[in-house]
Amino acid sequence: MTCSVLQITYSLLPHLYKSMDDDMLNGTFQTIEDYEKNMQLKRDQEEEEDLAAALSTTTTLRDTPLSTPIPMSRGESTPTKAEVQIVGRPLDLEELEDDTKEKPAASSASTKAAPAPSLLDYLDTDDSESEDDMMEDTFAFSKNIQNPAEVLQGVNPLNGQPLNYCKVVGDETDTICELNNREIIIKGYSQRDLKEAAQRFRNIQKLYKARRRPTIIVPCVHYPTQSDKYWLYFANLNRYAHKSFVDLMYADSLRPYYVLLPVFKDPVTNQLQKPKDLLDVPVAPPPPPQQQHQAPMAPVAAAAVPARRPAPPRTAAPPQQKQLPPQAHAMRPAPQQQQPSPGYRMATGPTPSAYMNAPTYQQQQSSMHGEGLWGEDRGFSNNYAATGRTRAPMLSPTTPRPTNNYSNMSPNAEDFPALPVNNHDVYPTPTMAPPQQQPQRRVMRIMPQQSTRNDNGGPVSLLEQAKQYNLHNMQTGLSEALDGIRGFRGEIQLSAKLGKVLWTNLTSEIQRKTWEFGEIKDIVVKEHGVRPLFNDVTTAYEEIITPISEILPKPYNRTACFEIHAKARNQPALPYKPVVLIMNQGIVEFKKVITRKTKVAEIDWVSLDRKFDFQMSLTTHELGRPDVKPYTTFLKKISVCPITSQLTYENVRDFLEVDHILYKQKTRYRIHFPFVVEITRVERVPIKLQPSNGYGTEKFLGLTGKGEVWYDFQVYYTLHDEAFKSNLNLGVGKLPSWDVDSILGPQDQPNALIDYVKCLLLLVEKCEPLFNS
Repeated sequence: MTCSVLQITYSLLPHLYKSMDDDMLNGTFQTIEDYEKNMQLKRDQEEEEDLAAALSTTTTLRDTPLSTPIPMSRGESTPTKAEVQIVGRPLDLEELEDDTKEKPAASSASTKAAPAPSLLDYLDTDDSESEDDMMEDTFAFSKNIQNPAEVLQGVNPLNGQPLNYCKVVGDETDTICELNNREIIIKGYSQRDLKEAAQRFRNIQKLYKARRRPTIIVPCVHYPTQSDKYWLYFANLNRYAHKSFVDLMYADSLRPYYVLLPVFKDPVTNQLQKPKDLLDVPVAPPPPPQQQHQAPMAPVAAAAVPARRPAPPRTAAPPQQKQLPPQAHAMRPAPQQQQPSPGYRMATGPTPSAYMNAPTYQQQQSSMHGEGLWGEDRGFSNNYAATGRTRAPMLSPTTPRPTNNYSNMSPNAEDFPALPVNNHDVYPTPTMAPPQQQPQRRVMRIMPQQSTRNDNGGPVSLLEQAKQYNLHNMQTGLSEALDGIRGFRGEIQLSAKLGKVLWTNLTSEIQRKTWEFGEIKDIVVKEHGVRPLFNDVTTAYEEIITPISEILPKPYNRTACFEIHAKARNQPALPYKPVVLIMNQGIVEFKKVITRKTKVAEIDWVSLDRKFDFQMSLTTHELGRPDVKPYTTFLKKISVCPITSQLTYENVRDFLEVDHILYKQKTRYRIHFPFVVEITRVERVPIKLQPSNGYGTEKFLGLTGKGEVWYDFQVYYTLHDEAFKSNLNLGVGKLPSWDVDSILGPQDQPNALIDYVKCLLLLVEKCEPLFNS
């Protein structure tokens, strides 16, 4: 700034003053064009005078004899010999004399062809750089990137066309970026521009790796009150006492699901008790007469395994009907089955269904794999036995006597993890080494703790240990996920939903054992491949969601919208891609177009002895333009009834086809700041094909109000909204102003994350007594 002021003061102001003095008599100030024209005329006159003087001087020297002195004018001193250094060939006076008549015209033409610097050139303060001042830098891709050219290919959010990140970054940073094998050559005139371009490519690479990384899954187990030491048992969902509160989004009757139940020791017998929420095994009906004649079993197998009643065929078992809790029966009206007409078409997709109707299949699987039921081959006491007898270990009437192999299953404090006696034949040690090598040791990651005692000097309780362990795992997983998507251009959402955490991919060995809360993540999930699965729906009954909504304050906002799930493309040669079109109920226009939804991280929190768990998820939405084809064409073919909310539409041939439609009614509640609860009534709209009447067009009718309904209970942390909005218009390779600490809190004390979990646990505890009566 100082340099510019000095340049104006010493260079431009003298020209201004001189021009004002010359034009003072005219009474006005000449324009810049007139000034440049006058300056050009003055330069031409001066050049012509200098050329004429040079020609006259040359002619006089050539025609004057050497003895004749050169006349001097008055007051002129005698010339002295001056030394002049000339670069180039010597001047030929004869050729100069011959070309004198032709030179003035050509000189004036060349002078006019090369314009002189104008007054505007003095305002340009940027120094012109030469090619010698150009600097160069390189950016090398990571070794785990197989195809660097794929990293540099993106999609333009404005028109959906392919985008070359090298060209975009080069234009925005005033550099030249070229891909050379596994490196990017960056050329520019400023070191700051080179660093900015390299940093942008580094952010693009990080985002590319984060988006292709699988979902970060963090299981957390929590017992809500102070208690003695407990163990965890994977119980089949069909034997769960509160199964009526579990609604599934995946209608897979042949896939077994499990829930985690706490197991405590009997203080008298020092043996593990049966979980209170685990139902007894139902007594199988006697086999039909035609199935009595079966091949006899081998004597060795009969001696080793207790005799069991044969399970009935799977087709003979009637499907289980979903039952409401006893307190909800009085509020629930008589069920009415609605049979759609033959013209209805229900599109496939995630819908809530009844629980799995395959208890007989589970019994068959148990008999095939030798799965031990609770109390079978064990020495555990039965909490449901008669209380008038002594406290001796008792068995359920439907379970056989224990054998010697599993009679002592109580965990030993010296063993880690707790294993049964003589378990080498039953539980082989998993190892990746060949048989001739020694088995590898198992490495477990233990959360570092400062001390085993609290501030008061006493030992740390099991509840406090679980809190610290879960907080460490949650913070690590969410920090990694947030750091990976920080440069994402689109919509970022961090939310939590009440539901139930189920478990899949369990083997018979995992089902027989009991586990500690610290072994679920590192051993059960990572080593044995067990996966937590959130049912993704809070409840399917209005009788359950109504008392939950009554504990909340008065709602402040209600909205309704349609979610049209379809597959679309903008060119016939391209493949179809799934899209979600968000349309308001009252206005026929698309509010948002989601082209891709990715779940980056999920925290599956299990609240033991509670009917509801919750999942905290971090998702990203890639957004598209709603004002481009084929969406604008499809919008013209939609009509909505303002009274019944039923809609009709037509597919766009070869460009857009509707899969299914969801009608969502959202009610929002403000609880303690900054949390907002959103209860959503979701209806899957039945789709009916309308008669074409010979016109050749297929019209579809969405019968809103006649489809399946379920409810979602979600909690949002509103302070994150403004931070995530900056990612909607983020440039290529740029980073927003927020970081991980501003979302979760400082690394040593993540207060925002702690408050979020406290709010969710408070809501879970508030919902529990509503259904205990």
